[in-house]
Amino acid sequence: MFNKITKYLSSTRFTILLICLLGLMFIIGLWVPQKNLLKTIYIEWQRNTPGLVAFLDAFGLTSIYSSPITITLWLLFFLNLSLVLWQRIPLVKSRIAISDAKITDPVTSGGYPYRNSYPLPVDLDEDKIIEVLRKSRYTVLGEATGFYGVKNRLAPIAFMLFHLSFFLILLGGLITVYTEFIGYVDLAQGESFQGEFARYNAKPSPKMPQIGSIPNVSFTIQSIEPQVVRNTVTGIRVKLADAGGNIHEVGINTPYNADNSSFVFKHLGVAPLFVLKDVSGKEIQGAFFKLDVVKGKQDNFRLGEFIFTADFFTDYEFKDGAHTSKSMEFANPVFVISVEQDGRKFAEAAVSKNSAMEFAGYRLEMLDMPFWVRFYVVKQRGLSILYAGF
Repeated sequence: MFNKITKYLSSTRFTILLICLLGLMFIIGLWVPQKNLLKTIYIEWQRNTPGLVAFLDAFGLTSIYSSPITITLWLLFFLNLSLVLWQRIPLVKSRIAISDAKITDPVTSGGYPYRNSYPLPVDLDEDKIIEVLRKSRYTVLGEATGFYGVKNRLAPIAFMLFHLSFFLILLGGLITVYTEFIGYVDLAQGESFQGEFARYNAKPSPKMPQIGSIPNVSFTIQSIEPQVVRNTVTGIRVKLADAGGNIHEVGINTPYNADNSSFVFKHLGVAPLFVLKDVSGKEIQGAFFKLDVVKGKQDNFRLGEFIFTADFFTDYEFKDGAHTSKSMEFANPVFVISVEQDGRKFAEAAVSKNSAMEFAGYRLEMLDMPFWVRFYVVKQRGLSILYAGF
């Protein structure tokens, strides 16, 4: 009974069945909205058809790539692969072995479906035949009276390597999943980052690794330069210096890599330095604020007892009674700021670098206007093993 089960689990028929079932599961995964990938669509779908979604949830089809059915199929697939590999080891060893026992009469030897006889040229004697074969990269054993020759003798090892590559992919995938860290961090020009966990954005919350640690990195943002050509955003150039003083450049498709981690540019913002002063010119409070105001967004900040709402214009002009941008180029960057306290609006004014607005006996100065960037940070330790498997 055991031998019959083992024979079936290692059969080609069972391999084909598993591949078809896994393919079917992946096709279902493309058709059925998945919780982790399409949360918005999934929630709306659940609201409209709760019965159907509850049924699919029960079988794990809305998280199909980690469902019990898919995991069971993967376990059976690698069991099948292991059995096939184990059974083929003796065959591969015998095929690559060189032995005098293989020097037999080809007329009576089995395992050779193709046989033929070739007349030899007059100038080609027995010894020259072996020499010609060896020059043609045949492995030859024996003498002219009887020999065994094979080309690409080690080729059967490719079968073993092909099957072992699946286990490398599995190992790399498991290590990647269990050591994966994902987070976002906002850093302004001139700001240093030492890998502190508290510096990562709380929303969305970082995904912590089940094994290993968060990225151990240290660098300082030296400059941030948005690139705009003919009113079209073409890229970003972020220069940073690591702990050793080496300069690295980050672009849209060029992340900073360190400690098995990648820092990928995700978002651009403006981080102006605002200082609030009273009527005598005494400084009340001042700070850099990372404002998310690019592409028409509005943001706010607080100084003293006041709330300031900011709109940003890259190439400012006041036209037809409205604040607008002539282009997307950072030719004349200006903030339009309104001031409120307890729901009461005091004033609104356009403020550029090294200028100020006055309201209710106070003065708001903007002394600097650097940029800030948001990095998508991911750490995965198994990628090199995964790539080796592929």
